[in-house]
Amino acid sequence: MSDGVHGLWGSGTPTFASLSVVLMPLICGVLFYQGGRARSRLMQELELRRKTEEDLSRALHTDQLTGIANRFALECDLRERLSATGPVPAARTALLMLDLDRFKFVNDSMGHDAGDELLIALAQRLIQAMSGFATVYRLGGDEFVIVVAGAPSDGKLDDICATIKSLLAEPFQLSSAQFWTGGSIGVAYIEPDDRSMSAVLKRADLALYKAKEIAGNSHMVYEPDMAEEATRKGEIEYDLSRALAAGEFFLEYQPIVGIESRAIRSFEALIRWRHPEKGVIPPDRFISAAEKTGLILPIGNWVLRTACLEAARWPAPTGIAVNVAGDQFKDRAFVPHVKACLAEAGLAPGRLTIEVTESIFHIDAAIISDSLMELRAHGVRIALDDFGIGFSSINNLRRFPLDQLKVDRSFTKSMLGNQRDAEIVDIILQLGNTFQVSTTIEGIETEGQMEFVRALGASEAQGFLISRPVSAEDAFAILQREPEKLAVRSAG
Repeated sequence: MSDGVHGLWGSGTPTFASLSVVLMPLICGVLFYQGGRARSRLMQELELRRKTEEDLSRALHTDQLTGIANRFALECDLRERLSATGPVPAARTALLMLDLDRFKFVNDSMGHDAGDELLIALAQRLIQAMSGFATVYRLGGDEFVIVVAGAPSDGKLDDICATIKSLLAEPFQLSSAQFWTGGSIGVAYIEPDDRSMSAVLKRADLALYKAKEIAGNSHMVYEPDMAEEATRKGEIEYDLSRALAAGEFFLEYQPIVGIESRAIRSFEALIRWRHPEKGVIPPDRFISAAEKTGLILPIGNWVLRTACLEAARWPAPTGIAVNVAGDQFKDRAFVPHVKACLAEAGLAPGRLTIEVTESIFHIDAAIISDSLMELRAHGVRIALDDFGIGFSSINNLRRFPLDQLKVDRSFTKSMLGNQRDAEIVDIILQLGNTFQVSTTIEGIETEGQMEFVRALGASEAQGFLISRPVSAEDAFAILQREPEKLAVRSAG
């Protein structure tokens, strides 16, 4: 052994202590290295887990289609606001619920891809417009929520709603076409005693429901009486489910006369509900509930059949006009039902007029057009009711088969004192002449109104001046006296 080695280990055999002195730094180095690697792996795993949790949380709180906050995020944010400490934790925080018009029409006529494009584009507009003072969420479908914190004043909320409505007024450029839509907004404040998101959303939804009753883009702020009204409507919906089977519906008939002769040409059938506790309920208080519950189909079928059977008793060619809701046209059995009612009653098809409003044209243009064409081919007349309000369009006069326009009573009421409404009535009558369809003026109550529309060239009139709606028996009696009245007029 060399001197160097001998000097290190001594003159004898190396001891464990001697080996430890030499190997300890090496062992420590190895352990430190391995410990560092283990620590590094642990840190990487922790970072990966943190990132994964963030990604999962982000996915859980994000709407996958639009990329904005979703319903779960809204629930979490509201829960945080409702549980905040302070004397009035979330007072005056406002929640706006936005619902699009005609979204189903986009999906049905242009495809779901176009519907998705519309939602994405709207979300981007809302985010840009609300940035810095409000948070935008998508609840699902075409429903969005905007939460405005900081105790906004009523004026500030009106400004925000005006901004949103202006966003909807601009067309959306979709891949397949340019599309115009609209929307309604319900506004509710988060109250200090709210305990859940559902309570706030329910109030906003009630306000939204009221906003939808207003034509065009509109908004409404929640009022307590809206809840009371909703309760009453809920009761009506419940009662409707048994009213038809209980025989509580009946029809009244309002005459429609030729303006020049004043002879009765037809009657409009008007449904009434004789409620056992609430008395007689007019249609404007239950038709929307019937449409909402789907009961409009059996009720509408009953009206049509009953009206045809009654009209068959009248002397020809006196006709009967029946209002038909859009949902009835969705039923493929509707047109066959019309034909069956005519056959059962023995009523000539030309004596039946189906009255529709322009709202039906937003359901499914192909279905509506096919149904109307089939009815007209069978001989049934088609009237466009309440013309002049809502989304009146000359294009609808071109696209769909029509025989008659009925001018809404709101114009009749004001046309003698309002030059604009008088001109609108004149324009509608000119449209009727252009498209070669007859025109009926609703709501005639005075001789002055009658003479005014006669001078403009209207074909028919309907209103209290002629007669209020009457029972089936009285309608029959009026028709029996009609020849005598005509004879007197002729002699005069």
